[in-house]
Amino acid sequence: MTKIVETIDNIPNERLLYVINNANDYKWNFLAVQVILTRLKMKILMFEDDNSIQAICCDELRNLLKKSSYVPNLIEDLKQIISIN
Repeated sequence: MTKIVETIDNIPNERLLYVINNANDYKWNFLAVQVILTRLKMKILMFEDDNSIQAICCDELRNLLKKSSYVPNLIEDLKQIISIN
């Protein structure tokens, strides 16, 4: 599990922001990922004048990924996130 947490920590914010902004382009296996991606995209749109909101959203997504690292469907979603260029 430590390796998964390290992997999640090493995902660049730019990739997470891309995932948040383009979540509808992908199929997500874990419902919690679908929900948080939708919520984070709305949050970014609502607070687009706040430069710190993007980093906060990335941290929120990372925290969900870490807390759910034992869920098999999350592992599939994590592989998908890592494979996005």
